[in-house]
Amino acid sequence: MTLVITVSACGPTSIASPSSQPGPATPPPSPPSAIPTASLPSASPSASPPVTTLASGGALPACEPAVPDASDTVTFVASGFAWALNPSGSKLTCLFAVADAGPFEWGPLGDRALLGGLEVKGLAGGPSLAATDQAFAAITWSRPTGKSIVYASDDGTSLQKVQVNGGPNLDVTPLPSSKYLSVTYHPSGEAFAFAMDQGGAQSILISSNTGKTPGRLVFTEEGTKFGALAFDVNGRHLLYAAQHADDHADLHSIDITDPTKAPEVWSGPVGRMILDIKPGLRSGTVAWTTGTSCADSVAMAQSPAGTVTAIPEASGPTRAVGWLSASQVLVATGDCDGLLDLSAVDVAIGSIAPLVLGVDAAAVRTPVPTPPAPLPAAVATLGSGFS
Repeated sequence: MTLVITVSACGPTSIASPSSQPGPATPPPSPPSAIPTASLPSASPSASPPVTTLASGGALPACEPAVPDASDTVTFVASGFAWALNPSGSKLTCLFAVADAGPFEWGPLGDRALLGGLEVKGLAGGPSLAATDQAFAAITWSRPTGKSIVYASDDGTSLQKVQVNGGPNLDVTPLPSSKYLSVTYHPSGEAFAFAMDQGGAQSILISSNTGKTPGRLVFTEEGTKFGALAFDVNGRHLLYAAQHADDHADLHSIDITDPTKAPEVWSGPVGRMILDIKPGLRSGTVAWTTGTSCADSVAMAQSPAGTVTAIPEASGPTRAVGWLSASQVLVATGDCDGLLDLSAVDVAIGSIAPLVLGVDAAAVRTPVPTPPAPLPAAVATLGSGFS
Protein backbone atom coordinates (compact mmCIF):
# COMPACT_ATOMS: atom_id res chain seq x y z
CA MET A 1 0.00 0.00 0.00
CA THR A 2 1.24 3.51 -0.83
CA LEU A 3 0.09 6.49 1.18
CA VAL A 4 0.93 10.12 1.62
CA ILE A 5 0.84 10.78 5.32
CA THR A 6 -0.78 14.21 5.12
CA VAL A 7 -3.63 15.85 3.24
CA SER A 8 -2.32 19.16 1.98
CA ALA A 9 -2.46 21.49 -0.94
CA CYS A 10 -0.51 19.98 -3.82
CA GLY A 11 3.22 20.44 -3.69
CA PRO A 12 6.26 18.42 -2.62
CA THR A 13 5.05 15.56 -0.46
CA SER A 14 6.76 12.94 1.64
CA ILE A 15 6.08 9.45 0.36
CA ALA A 16 6.02 5.97 1.77
CA SER A 17 5.59 3.40 -0.94
CA PRO A 18 5.75 -0.35 -1.68
CA SER A 19 4.36 -1.03 -5.16
CA SER A 20 5.38 -1.24 -8.71
CA GLN A 21 3.79 -1.13 -12.07
CA PRO A 22 1.52 -3.97 -13.13
CA GLY A 23 1.13 -5.17 -16.66
CA PRO A 24 -1.35 -3.32 -18.84
CA ALA A 25 -5.04 -4.03 -18.55
CA THR A 26 -6.47 -6.42 -21.10
CA PRO A 27 -9.09 -4.49 -23.07
CA PRO A 28 -12.41 -6.13 -23.81
CA PRO A 29 -12.75 -7.34 -27.38
CA SER A 30 -14.20 -4.87 -29.85
CA PRO A 31 -17.51 -5.75 -31.45
CA PRO A 32 -17.35 -6.67 -35.12
CA SER A 33 -18.04 -3.91 -37.61
CA ALA A 34 -21.51 -3.81 -39.06
CA ILE A 35 -21.79 -5.30 -42.57
CA PRO A 36 -23.72 -3.21 -45.10
CA THR A 37 -26.94 -4.91 -46.14
CA ALA A 38 -25.96 -4.73 -49.81
CA SER A 39 -22.94 -6.95 -49.16
CA LEU A 40 -24.89 -9.77 -47.54
CA PRO A 41 -25.44 -12.88 -49.64
CA SER A 42 -29.02 -13.59 -50.63
CA ALA A 43 -29.05 -16.98 -48.95
CA SER A 44 -31.30 -18.40 -46.27
CA PRO A 45 -32.92 -15.91 -43.87
CA SER A 46 -30.98 -15.17 -40.68
CA ALA A 47 -32.04 -16.58 -37.34
CA SER A 48 -34.47 -14.60 -35.22
CA PRO A 49 -32.81 -12.29 -32.70
CA PRO A 50 -32.82 -13.39 -29.06
CA VAL A 51 -35.94 -12.46 -27.11
CA THR A 52 -35.69 -10.80 -23.71
CA THR A 53 -37.53 -12.97 -21.22
CA LEU A 54 -38.74 -12.22 -17.72
CA ALA A 55 -38.02 -14.76 -14.99
CA SER A 56 -41.71 -15.63 -15.06
CA GLY A 57 -41.21 -16.85 -18.65
CA GLY A 58 -43.05 -13.99 -20.31
CA ALA A 59 -41.62 -11.79 -23.06
CA LEU A 60 -41.53 -8.01 -22.88
CA PRO A 61 -44.84 -6.37 -23.80
CA ALA A 62 -45.22 -3.53 -26.29
CA CYS A 63 -43.77 -0.35 -24.82
CA GLU A 64 -46.22 2.10 -23.32
CA PRO A 65 -44.00 4.66 -21.55
CA ALA A 66 -45.03 5.43 -17.98
CA VAL A 67 -43.57 6.67 -14.71
CA PRO A 68 -42.27 3.81 -12.52
CA ASP A 69 -42.92 3.47 -8.81
CA ALA A 70 -40.11 4.53 -6.50
CA SER A 71 -39.60 0.86 -5.62
CA ASP A 72 -38.94 -0.12 -9.26
CA THR A 73 -35.18 0.13 -8.91
CA VAL A 74 -33.98 -2.58 -11.32
CA THR A 75 -33.56 -1.03 -14.78
CA PHE A 76 -32.36 -2.42 -18.09
CA VAL A 77 -32.25 -1.68 -21.81
CA ALA A 78 -33.82 -4.15 -24.23
CA SER A 79 -35.67 -3.96 -27.56
CA GLY A 80 -34.65 -0.31 -27.96
CA PHE A 81 -36.24 0.87 -24.70
CA ALA A 82 -35.32 1.36 -21.06
CA TRP A 83 -37.43 -0.61 -18.59
CA ALA A 84 -37.88 -0.61 -14.81
CA LEU A 85 -38.66 -3.64 -12.68
CA ASN A 86 -39.39 -4.19 -9.02
CA PRO A 87 -36.63 -6.25 -7.29
CA SER A 88 -39.23 -8.94 -6.67
CA GLY A 89 -39.91 -9.06 -10.42
CA SER A 90 -43.58 -8.23 -9.82
CA LYS A 91 -43.95 -4.97 -11.75
CA LEU A 92 -42.57 -3.96 -15.16
CA THR A 93 -42.68 -0.43 -16.62
CA CYS A 94 -41.41 0.82 -19.98
CA LEU A 95 -39.63 4.15 -19.49
CA PHE A 96 -38.37 5.65 -22.77
CA ALA A 97 -36.70 4.87 -26.09
CA VAL A 98 -32.91 4.40 -26.07
CA ALA A 99 -30.75 4.91 -29.15
CA ASP A 100 -27.39 4.45 -27.35
CA ALA A 101 -27.33 3.18 -23.76
CA GLY A 102 -23.73 4.36 -23.25
CA PRO A 103 -22.81 4.29 -19.54
CA PHE A 104 -26.52 3.85 -18.60
CA GLU A 105 -26.18 5.29 -15.11
CA TRP A 106 -28.91 6.94 -13.01
CA GLY A 107 -28.46 10.16 -11.10
CA PRO A 108 -28.48 10.08 -7.29
CA LEU A 109 -32.25 10.66 -7.07
CA GLY A 110 -33.12 7.96 -9.62
CA ASP A 111 -35.04 10.48 -11.74
CA ARG A 112 -32.55 11.00 -14.60
CA ALA A 113 -30.42 8.57 -16.62
CA LEU A 114 -27.10 9.19 -18.35
CA LEU A 115 -26.94 7.57 -21.79
CA GLY A 116 -24.50 7.60 -24.71
CA GLY A 117 -23.21 10.93 -26.02
CA LEU A 118 -23.88 12.57 -22.63
CA GLU A 119 -27.60 12.31 -23.31
CA VAL A 120 -29.80 12.62 -20.21
CA LYS A 121 -33.35 11.26 -20.04
CA GLY A 122 -35.52 12.43 -17.15
CA LEU A 123 -38.49 10.82 -15.43
CA ALA A 124 -41.37 12.50 -13.58
CA GLY A 125 -40.07 16.02 -14.06
CA GLY A 126 -36.39 15.08 -14.11
CA PRO A 127 -34.32 17.11 -16.60
CA SER A 128 -33.22 15.92 -20.03
CA LEU A 129 -30.31 16.81 -22.33
CA ALA A 130 -29.88 16.03 -26.01
CA ALA A 131 -27.08 13.70 -27.08
CA THR A 132 -23.78 15.09 -28.37
CA ASP A 133 -20.73 13.56 -30.00
CA GLN A 134 -18.63 14.12 -26.88
CA ALA A 135 -16.47 11.16 -25.85
CA PHE A 136 -15.08 10.74 -22.34
CA ALA A 137 -12.60 8.60 -20.42
CA ALA A 138 -14.31 8.65 -17.00
CA ILE A 139 -17.54 10.16 -15.68
CA THR A 140 -19.53 10.77 -12.48
CA TRP A 141 -22.87 12.27 -11.47
CA SER A 142 -22.73 15.21 -9.09
CA ARG A 143 -24.23 14.77 -5.65
CA PRO A 144 -26.57 14.94 -3.86
CA THR A 145 -29.21 15.71 -6.55
CA GLY A 146 -27.46 15.21 -9.91
CA LYS A 147 -27.52 18.80 -11.16
CA SER A 148 -24.35 18.23 -13.17
CA ILE A 149 -22.02 15.60 -14.57
CA VAL A 150 -18.21 15.71 -14.37
CA TYR A 151 -16.21 13.82 -16.97
CA ALA A 152 -12.59 13.36 -17.98
CA SER A 153 -12.01 14.28 -21.60
CA ASP A 154 -11.38 11.47 -24.04
CA ASP A 155 -7.62 12.03 -23.85
CA GLY A 156 -7.79 12.46 -20.05
CA THR A 157 -6.17 15.89 -20.05
CA SER A 158 -9.04 17.81 -18.44
CA LEU A 159 -12.12 17.52 -16.23
CA GLN A 160 -15.29 19.14 -17.57
CA LYS A 161 -18.61 19.79 -15.84
CA VAL A 162 -21.87 19.48 -17.80
CA GLN A 163 -24.79 21.42 -16.33
CA VAL A 164 -27.93 19.35 -16.72
CA ASN A 165 -30.08 22.51 -16.89
CA GLY A 166 -28.46 23.25 -20.24
CA GLY A 167 -25.96 25.86 -19.07
CA PRO A 168 -22.49 26.05 -20.62
CA ASN A 169 -19.91 23.44 -19.76
CA LEU A 170 -17.41 24.43 -17.07
CA ASP A 171 -13.72 23.54 -16.98
CA VAL A 172 -13.03 22.13 -13.49
CA THR A 173 -9.55 20.76 -14.20
CA PRO A 174 -7.66 20.84 -10.88
CA LEU A 175 -4.08 20.62 -12.21
CA PRO A 176 -2.63 21.18 -15.70
CA SER A 177 -0.31 18.74 -17.45
CA SER A 178 -2.04 15.74 -15.87
CA LYS A 179 -3.96 12.76 -17.16
CA TYR A 180 -7.21 12.13 -15.29
CA LEU A 181 -7.99 8.44 -14.84
CA SER A 182 -11.15 8.35 -12.71
CA VAL A 183 -13.38 10.74 -10.76
CA THR A 184 -16.13 10.46 -8.13
CA TYR A 185 -18.25 12.98 -6.22
CA HIS A 186 -18.37 13.27 -2.44
CA PRO A 187 -21.91 12.62 -1.04
CA SER A 188 -22.13 16.24 0.13
CA GLY A 189 -21.64 17.55 -3.39
CA GLU A 190 -18.94 19.93 -2.13
CA ALA A 191 -15.95 18.01 -3.48
CA PHE A 192 -14.81 15.30 -5.84
CA ALA A 193 -11.91 12.87 -5.69
CA PHE A 194 -9.88 11.85 -8.71
CA ALA A 195 -6.98 9.65 -9.74
CA MET A 196 -4.42 11.16 -12.07
CA ASP A 197 -1.08 10.47 -13.74
CA GLN A 198 1.74 13.02 -13.87
CA GLY A 199 4.82 11.91 -15.76
CA GLY A 200 4.13 8.26 -15.08
CA ALA A 201 3.54 8.68 -11.33
CA GLN A 202 -0.06 8.23 -10.21
CA SER A 203 -1.88 9.70 -7.23
CA ILE A 204 -5.36 10.26 -5.78
CA LEU A 205 -6.47 13.74 -4.75
CA ILE A 206 -9.58 15.53 -3.53
CA SER A 207 -10.60 19.04 -4.59
CA SER A 208 -13.55 21.38 -4.32
CA ASN A 209 -16.46 20.77 -6.68
CA THR A 210 -14.98 23.44 -8.96
CA GLY A 211 -11.56 21.76 -9.05
CA LYS A 212 -9.97 24.27 -6.67
CA THR A 213 -7.54 23.61 -3.79
CA PRO A 214 -6.65 20.01 -4.64
CA GLY A 215 -5.19 18.03 -1.74
CA ARG A 216 -3.28 14.76 -2.15
CA LEU A 217 -4.52 11.62 -0.41
CA VAL A 218 -2.49 8.78 -1.94
CA PHE A 219 0.76 8.79 -3.90
CA THR A 220 3.35 6.37 -5.22
CA GLU A 221 6.77 6.63 -6.83
CA GLU A 222 7.08 2.93 -7.57
CA GLY A 223 4.48 2.33 -10.24
CA THR A 224 1.24 1.52 -8.40
CA LYS A 225 -1.74 2.11 -10.69
CA PHE A 226 -4.98 3.56 -9.35
CA GLY A 227 -8.37 2.79 -10.88
CA ALA A 228 -11.97 2.87 -9.72
CA LEU A 229 -13.00 5.27 -6.93
CA ALA A 230 -16.17 5.64 -4.82
CA PHE A 231 -17.05 7.26 -1.52
CA ASP A 232 -18.54 5.23 1.30
CA VAL A 233 -21.99 6.50 2.25
CA ASN A 234 -20.52 7.93 5.47
CA GLY A 235 -18.58 10.51 3.43
CA ARG A 236 -15.44 9.95 5.49
CA HIS A 237 -13.92 7.03 3.62
CA LEU A 238 -12.86 6.82 -0.01
CA LEU A 239 -12.79 3.36 -1.56
CA TYR A 240 -10.14 2.94 -4.23
CA ALA A 241 -8.57 0.23 -6.38
CA ALA A 242 -4.77 -0.13 -6.44
CA GLN A 243 -2.80 -2.46 -8.71
CA HIS A 244 0.44 -3.26 -6.90
CA ALA A 245 4.01 -4.29 -7.73
CA ASP A 246 3.37 -7.99 -8.19
CA ASP A 247 0.27 -7.27 -10.34
CA HIS A 248 -2.28 -8.05 -7.64
CA ALA A 249 -5.17 -5.70 -6.82
CA ASP A 250 -6.19 -4.33 -3.44
CA LEU A 251 -9.43 -2.58 -2.57
CA HIS A 252 -8.61 0.06 0.03
CA SER A 253 -10.72 2.31 2.24
CA ILE A 254 -8.88 5.52 3.12
CA ASP A 255 -9.98 7.90 5.87
CA ILE A 256 -9.92 11.28 4.10
CA THR A 257 -9.52 13.06 7.45
CA ASP A 258 -6.45 10.96 8.29
CA PRO A 259 -4.91 9.41 5.15
CA THR A 260 -2.40 7.43 7.19
CA LYS A 261 -5.26 4.93 7.55
CA ALA A 262 -6.18 2.96 4.43
CA PRO A 263 -6.83 -0.67 5.39
CA GLU A 264 -7.44 -3.33 2.77
CA VAL A 265 -11.08 -4.24 2.23
CA TRP A 266 -10.06 -7.07 -0.10
CA SER A 267 -6.84 -8.34 -1.68
CA GLY A 268 -7.00 -10.21 -4.97
CA PRO A 269 -4.81 -12.77 -6.74
CA VAL A 270 -2.01 -11.85 -9.12
CA GLY A 271 -3.16 -10.85 -12.59
CA ARG A 272 -6.67 -9.65 -11.76
CA MET A 273 -7.85 -6.05 -11.47
CA ILE A 274 -10.72 -4.29 -9.73
CA LEU A 275 -12.88 -3.13 -12.63
CA ASP A 276 -15.43 -1.07 -10.71
CA ILE A 277 -16.65 -0.24 -7.19
CA LYS A 278 -20.29 0.08 -6.05
CA PRO A 279 -20.64 1.49 -2.51
CA GLY A 280 -23.55 0.18 -0.48
CA LEU A 281 -26.44 2.00 1.18
CA ARG A 282 -25.00 1.30 4.62
CA SER A 283 -21.50 2.28 5.73
CA GLY A 284 -19.01 -0.54 5.38
CA THR A 285 -20.90 -2.33 2.59
CA VAL A 286 -19.47 -2.40 -0.92
CA ALA A 287 -19.71 -4.47 -4.10
CA TRP A 288 -17.04 -4.65 -6.78
CA THR A 289 -16.13 -6.52 -9.95
CA THR A 290 -12.76 -8.16 -10.38
CA GLY A 291 -11.15 -9.74 -13.45
CA THR A 292 -8.68 -9.21 -16.28
CA SER A 293 -11.61 -7.83 -18.31
CA CYS A 294 -15.38 -8.29 -18.43
CA ALA A 295 -14.71 -11.61 -20.22
CA ASP A 296 -13.71 -13.30 -16.94
CA SER A 297 -15.19 -10.90 -14.40
CA VAL A 298 -16.52 -11.91 -10.99
CA ALA A 299 -18.94 -9.87 -8.85
CA MET A 300 -17.95 -9.64 -5.17
CA ALA A 301 -19.58 -8.00 -2.15
CA GLN A 302 -18.80 -7.17 1.45
CA SER A 303 -21.48 -6.76 4.12
CA PRO A 304 -21.68 -7.40 7.87
CA ALA A 305 -22.03 -11.09 6.92
CA GLY A 306 -18.54 -11.05 5.38
CA THR A 307 -17.01 -11.01 1.89
CA VAL A 308 -18.68 -13.23 -0.69
CA THR A 309 -18.70 -14.09 -4.37
CA ALA A 310 -22.13 -12.85 -5.44
CA ILE A 311 -23.02 -15.84 -7.65
CA PRO A 312 -20.53 -18.62 -6.81
CA GLU A 313 -21.66 -21.05 -9.52
CA ALA A 314 -22.44 -18.57 -12.30
CA SER A 315 -22.57 -19.88 -15.86
CA GLY A 316 -20.48 -16.97 -17.17
CA PRO A 317 -18.79 -13.73 -16.16
CA THR A 318 -20.63 -11.70 -13.51
CA ARG A 319 -20.64 -7.97 -12.75
CA ALA A 320 -21.90 -6.01 -9.76
CA VAL A 321 -24.44 -3.49 -11.11
CA GLY A 322 -25.43 -1.75 -7.86
CA TRP A 323 -27.28 -2.01 -4.57
CA LEU A 324 -31.05 -2.50 -4.40
CA SER A 325 -31.24 -2.47 -0.60
CA ALA A 326 -28.92 -2.67 2.40
CA SER A 327 -28.13 -6.32 1.59
CA GLN A 328 -29.35 -6.90 -1.98
CA VAL A 329 -27.13 -6.40 -5.05
CA LEU A 330 -28.17 -6.45 -8.70
CA VAL A 331 -25.77 -8.76 -10.56
CA ALA A 332 -25.43 -9.17 -14.34
CA THR A 333 -24.25 -12.46 -15.88
CA GLY A 334 -22.99 -12.53 -19.46
CA ASP A 335 -20.14 -11.98 -21.90
CA CYS A 336 -18.55 -8.64 -22.81
CA ASP A 337 -20.43 -8.09 -26.05
CA GLY A 338 -23.38 -10.37 -25.48
CA LEU A 339 -26.69 -10.16 -23.67
CA LEU A 340 -26.97 -10.07 -19.90
CA ASP A 341 -29.08 -12.01 -17.40
CA LEU A 342 -30.01 -10.10 -14.23
CA SER A 343 -30.44 -11.45 -10.71
CA ALA A 344 -31.11 -9.89 -7.32
CA VAL A 345 -28.60 -11.37 -4.86
CA ASP A 346 -29.00 -11.02 -1.10
CA VAL A 347 -25.36 -11.13 -0.03
CA ALA A 348 -26.27 -11.52 3.65
CA ILE A 349 -28.12 -14.83 3.22
CA GLY A 350 -26.90 -15.96 -0.21
CA SER A 351 -30.27 -16.04 -1.95
CA ILE A 352 -30.28 -15.52 -5.73
CA ALA A 353 -33.49 -14.42 -7.47
CA PRO A 354 -33.41 -14.39 -11.32
CA LEU A 355 -35.24 -11.37 -12.74
CA VAL A 356 -34.80 -11.07 -16.52
CA LEU A 357 -32.79 -12.78 -19.26
CA GLY A 358 -31.23 -11.32 -22.39
CA VAL A 359 -30.89 -7.55 -21.85
CA ASP A 360 -28.42 -5.12 -23.45
CA ALA A 361 -27.49 -3.02 -20.39
CA ALA A 362 -28.46 -2.73 -16.74
CA ALA A 363 -28.38 -0.19 -13.89
CA VAL A 364 -30.01 0.50 -10.55
CA ARG A 365 -32.02 3.65 -9.83
CA THR A 366 -31.90 3.29 -6.07
CA PRO A 367 -31.85 6.80 -4.53
CA VAL A 368 -28.81 7.63 -2.43
CA PRO A 369 -29.38 7.96 1.33
CA THR A 370 -30.61 11.32 2.60
CA PRO A 371 -29.56 13.58 4.13
CA PRO A 372 -26.14 13.22 2.52
CA ALA A 373 -23.02 12.91 4.63
CA PRO A 374 -21.34 16.31 5.10
CA LEU A 375 -17.83 17.03 3.91
CA PRO A 376 -15.57 16.52 6.96
CA ALA A 377 -14.28 19.80 8.37
CA ALA A 378 -10.70 18.56 8.18
CA VAL A 379 -11.07 18.31 4.40
CA ALA A 380 -13.16 21.44 3.91
CA THR A 381 -10.38 23.55 5.44
CA LEU A 382 -7.93 22.57 2.71
CA GLY A 383 -8.70 25.93 1.11
CA SER A 384 -11.34 28.47 0.27
CA GLY A 385 -12.42 26.74 -2.94
CA PHE A 386 -14.86 24.36 -1.27
CA SER A 387 -18.40 25.50 -2.02
